[in-house]
Amino acid sequence: MSLSDCVILTAQSLFSLYVNAGPTVVPLNLRERYANTFYGSGDLEPECMKVYEDCCTSLGQLLSFESEKAKGGSIVIMSGEGMVGLWAGLKSVIPWPFYHSEEDGSLKMETGRKYKVLCVGNGAYGCWMKDMVKSLRYPNVEIQAIDSAWDQPIDVEKSVKTIQEWQPDLVTMVHCDTPTGALNSEAVCAVGEACSKTDALFYVDVVSSAGAAPVDIAGWGIDIAFSCEPSLAIITVSAKAWKQVEKVAYTGYDALLPFKDFQKSGLFPYTPLWSALDALNVHLKEVFGPKGDMRQQVYDRHEKVAQYCRERVRQMGLKLWWADDRYSSPSVTAIRVPDNTTWEELDKKLRKESVVLGGR
Repeated sequence: MSLSDCVILTAQSLFSLYVNAGPTVVPLNLRERYANTFYGSGDLEPECMKVYEDCCTSLGQLLSFESEKAKGGSIVIMSGEGMVGLWAGLKSVIPWPFYHSEEDGSLKMETGRKYKVLCVGNGAYGCWMKDMVKSLRYPNVEIQAIDSAWDQPIDVEKSVKTIQEWQPDLVTMVHCDTPTGALNSEAVCAVGEACSKTDALFYVDVVSSAGAAPVDIAGWGIDIAFSCEPSLAIITVSAKAWKQVEKVAYTGYDALLPFKDFQKSGLFPYTPLWSALDALNVHLKEVFGPKGDMRQQVYDRHEKVAQYCRERVRQMGLKLWWADDRYSSPSVTAIRVPDNTTWEELDKKLRKESVVLGGR
């Protein structure tokens, strides 16, 4: 089973702002704001810090990670799209091998307990997470994967049992696996609960679900979650995760550590993308309400549009990726490519009719 077996539609996606599985348009009011606003150097202007903090407050409300629920955790907004958040989470908590100098000046790696990473998935991004960890090439890391078929639910029982018996240090999952539109809310909740009973950190991709479906960072026991739009990576970091971040002490460009207490100094770790922060701040308040009080209306609208989309797909004689709507995301609808064509052929025909879908 591969991505070539499906095409992707979208009802709406992250914050309904910039990013989804298919084409999208930046709202006119934001484009006008970009055109008519002067943004100075954000690392020098206190107004930029205020916008950053306002964004964090709104995101905390949206993701159920307000300060009283976070209990020492915090939100980080980095410049760059989702991959920055992915790498930031991995490289900031997975420890480097420790080396010491020998008498002859050579370096020798310390041997000791392996850092265990469990990757749980039922789609492209969830199952590919193990490849990202492998690509770090850390000799002190041991990886296990629980890969379910891409049209089947997460194997929760096996995942929980592995956490209990293998005792991993880090567990990774994807809440909504975009290419197949799989929504794994119940699985994320169950796996998060299992992680909370151990020392394991729980690392979850909420890129294509946050803003379209309920995401309960604190309630689901998520230690590191990341979402994005193409110019910003949004990362929630629990107090438990911050302890590991400080222990690892990674400080590269994609590191979380420089963001831990930077507001106290009033200086960003690097020049922030002020215009994108401003647009995010405005849109969060407009769509979800000044205090996040319009969240449910947004979720209901997404679900209504998704249900309509799925019904119309069925009426057209096409097959949805998920026969059971319980696992279908309200932000992404995946359709199987008909047997009598290929994605490449279908894409060309659709584009001639000015219809653009996401797919591979």
